Amino acid sequence: MGANVKGVKVKKILAAAGLILLVIIVIGLGVRTFLNYRHGKKLERYLAELKASGRLVDISKLASPCRDVDNGALWWKAAESLFILEQGDKASLALASDFSDWNPFSSEDEIQLKALIDRNRKVIELMLEASTRPCFRYGDLQKPVLERQLPDFSLMIQATRLLIIDALFKGEAEQIDKALDEMLQGLAFARLCCDEPLLINFQISMANARLLLYNLNRLMSEAKAPVPTPALINIMKALDSETWRKAMTRALKAEHGGFCFGTYELVQKGELLPDINPVGWRGRLANWWKRPALKSEVIWVSEQYQKMIEAAELPFYKSEKEMILGGGKDIPSKYKLARLILPRIYAVVVKEATLEAMIDAARIGLGCLIYRNQYGKYPEKISDLLPDILKEEPLDPFTGQSLIYRTKEDGFIVYSLGTNQKDDNGKMSEMTQLVMDKDDDWSWRQNW
Repeated sequence: MGANVKGVKVKKILAAAGLILLVIIVIGLGVRTFLNYRHGKKLERYLAELKASGRLVDISKLASPCRDVDNGALWWKAAESLFILEQGDKASLALASDFSDWNPFSSEDEIQLKALIDRNRKVIELMLEASTRPCFRYGDLQKPVLERQLPDFSLMIQATRLLIIDALFKGEAEQIDKALDEMLQGLAFARLCCDEPLLINFQISMANARLLLYNLNRLMSEAKAPVPTPALINIMKALDSETWRKAMTRALKAEHGGFCFGTYELVQKGELLPDINPVGWRGRLANWWKRPALKSEVIWVSEQYQKMIEAAELPFYKSEKEMILGGGKDIPSKYKLARLILPRIYAVVVKEATLEAMIDAARIGLGCLIYRNQYGKYPEKISDLLPDILKEEPLDPFTGQSLIYRTKEDGFIVYSLGTNQKDDNGKMSEMTQLVMDKDDDWSWRQNW
């Protein structure tokens, strides 16, 4: 009898617990459904307002019309199909990106590199021809980002190194005019490739431009005779940091548009976002449960995007405070999407500032060479170049102050302090300051 009573009590307790659990589940599901609807409507209204205000731009609207005859991407596609790389070639081409010193090529490297150039002469010619075109459309901008055809960026980097080494060999053969022209056309090709408003295009273009500038300095420093003033003026005209900052802003606007619409579609469909949730049924369940919060996070990340786009239009030293959030600081820990995206954008802005620093140092360095041609010596200070050679003094994009300029009897160095804003005596490194502390100056030097 007692056992039966206990059994009945246990059943009642279990039934009550089950009922309470069911009520909790129903309430939880109800709250989740309400929040999902509420945040979904909020996200819809937010995107509509962004679009109406012009702050959300369709990527296809950022690109000007591009006829086939004007499309440099068609020449690059032909170059891609012809590029031949054999075992060991990439290691040899990497010599073009050695920032540590300007060591001459070994006899073995020279033989291999010249054979590589001979095999791919048509590739260089096609790149040079592409550089004369006014636009670059490799893929269909009407298609979603994940479905759009993209250039082979690895080949583009290798081809740029090939062009650089070909120019260096021309310089060694005292064909300095041809060598300089090839370097400038390489820079024109790098600028052309970021005409397609995609952030990945812009990043590769920047990397190639930095490499070309570094080796342009090497080429001119190793020239056996002074470069004539008209050629120096021509090079200075080709170096415009404002063009790169505008291209970055456009790429960020395109990335923002793709993020807002692309992420919105993924969230609405309930699809997994890369690097946000684990795979498998647990991931699908987590994504379903977190979908309301994720919709809210899309709005938060979009707002940070807009702040960074506005800040990117300014020199880095004026915009760094706005960029700090993108560097990973003060991002709420629950915002995994933000932690995935914003630091990547911050890194792009830092690298663009690095390119600006190299361009500004190059313009001053070229001005010093013009001054030497005119007066037989290097200027004592940067202001000596004003206003006849330079209309105004370029400032360090990282500090807003004058670049460091030092001279000796037969040479000089001019450099930016870089992201660490410390004087590392003009030493440069390929590694990014975001990875570890390092020598972080960006210089132009002559006999230094």
